[in-house]
Formats: sequence, structure tokens, C-alpha cells
Amino acid sequence: MYKKGQSGLVGAFIGIMVAVIVGVGVAIPVIQDTITNASLSGTTLTVVNLLPLLLAVVLLVAIAGLIAVR
Repeated sequence: MYKKGQSGLVGAFIGIMVAVIVGVGVAIPVIQDTITNASLSGTTLTVVNLLPLLLAVVLLVAIAGLIAVR
């Protein structure tokens, strides 16, 4: 009758919060620091500078997917 763990909307929001904290608090700053310390120039630097933005977009799409499923 009772299920263990979180289910439904509460479980989705916990998953969203973990993804946002890990993505925004850890992954994006580490990527930006690595880009800053790398010796890149020209087109390579332009493309690599887009990585934090693309990660943020992926997080946003994942969050929207979790909300839409529930």
C-alpha cells in the first residue's frame, strides 16, 4: 500500500534540484575555469566558449522534460 522513496511531483522536484545544483554550482564554473586556463585562440576558443551555454540549455531542457512527464 505504501511505497518507499519519493514519488510523483516531490520526486521530480528533488531530481530537478539535484540537477540544478550539480550543473550550475559545479559543472559550469569548472568548465569556465578550464577554458580560462587553456591556451586557446580563434575559432577553437569561440566554440569552446559555447560549452557552458550548451550545458545550461541541456539542464533547462531536462528540467522541462521532468516537469512535462509529471
